[in-house]
Amino acid sequence: MKIYKSQLKQMIEEETAHIMGEEANPGQFEPERFPMKLSDVDPDAAKIAVTHGHSKYDKDPADDEISVNKAFEAPVSDLKPSQSSMNIGKALGMALAMIMGKEGGGMPIGGNLGAFISQDNFIMDGHHRWIATAMVDPTQPIGGMQVGFPGKQLIGILNAMTAGQFGVLKGKKGSGGFDQFEEGPIKKQLLDFVKAGTPGEFGKGPDWVANAIEKFAGESVEGGGVDAAVEKFLSNLESVKPLAANILPDAPDRLDMPVIEPENADAAINALEKGHVDVNPPYFTGEEEVAAESKNLMSISKNRLKEIIQEELANRKRK
Repeated sequence: MKIYKSQLKQMIEEETAHIMGEEANPGQFEPERFPMKLSDVDPDAAKIAVTHGHSKYDKDPADDEISVNKAFEAPVSDLKPSQSSMNIGKALGMALAMIMGKEGGGMPIGGNLGAFISQDNFIMDGHHRWIATAMVDPTQPIGGMQVGFPGKQLIGILNAMTAGQFGVLKGKKGSGGFDQFEEGPIKKQLLDFVKAGTPGEFGKGPDWVANAIEKFAGESVEGGGVDAAVEKFLSNLESVKPLAANILPDAPDRLDMPVIEPENADAAINALEKGHVDVNPPYFTGEEEVAAESKNLMSISKNRLKEIIQEELANRKRK
C-alpha cells in the first residue's frame, strides 16, 4: 500500500528532529496554558496537554522533549526550596535518623530526594529531607531528577501531569514554615522526643533519641546535650537561611503544588523525555484534526521507513 508524500515528509521530519536531539525551549513556554496552582488546572484540558506533545497532530512532536538528569546531585546548600510548608517534627526526626545512620537504625545523610529539581535548582518536593540534611551537615550532597526547565515553568508542567496524567486534583497539606526552625521550637521538639520518642511508622524510643543527641552534640542529654544539639543545628542551618528566605517567587501553597508520587516518577520522566507534554508551539488544536487525517492513513513498512530516514539524514550531512 502507498503512503501520501506529505505524510511521509512529515514522518521523516519528526523522526529526524527526534534523532538530532531537538528539545523544548523554555523561552517559548506559555504560562497561561499551564497554571501554577493545581486547583486552577482543568483536568480535561490537562489530559490533552500531557498526551499530545509527541503526536503528529501538534505539527512538531520533537519540540516538546525535555531532558531529565536522573543522576543529578548537588550540596544541600546549593538547592533552593519551592515552598516553606514543613513539619518540624518530621524534619527533626529525619535529622536524628541521619545522625544515627543506617547502621544505627536510621537513614543515610543526604541522599536522593526522589523528587524533581528544576534547571535553576529549585526542589519541587522532598523539603523535609533537604532541611534535615542541612541541619546535620549542609556540605552533604542531595540527589534528585533535574529537569531542563526553570522552576516556575516546571511547577505548571508538573501540575498538568498531576491532574491530566495521574488524576490527582488536590495537593498535600502543609504545616508551618521556616520560622519553626529557630532555637525555641527546635529545643521544644527535641525535649518532646527525649520524653516520648519519635512518632510515625518508623518511630524510635527515648533511649534511641538520647543516643542520637549524644552522638551529634558530644554530650549526654543529662549533661546539656539538648542545648548543644540545638546550637549545632542552628549553626548548620545558617548555610540555607538565605535560600529559605527566597522561596521560588509566585510559588503556590503546598496544597496547590504538584503531586508526583515515587511510584509515578518513571512514568513522569518518560513523558517529559519523550515529549508527551505539549509545552511548546505549535500545539495540538483539536480532535477534529485526528478525525480528518485518519481518513487518509496508509501503511508503510517499518524497515523501509527506517531506510528513508537514514537516507534523509545522510543527505543532510552531505549538505
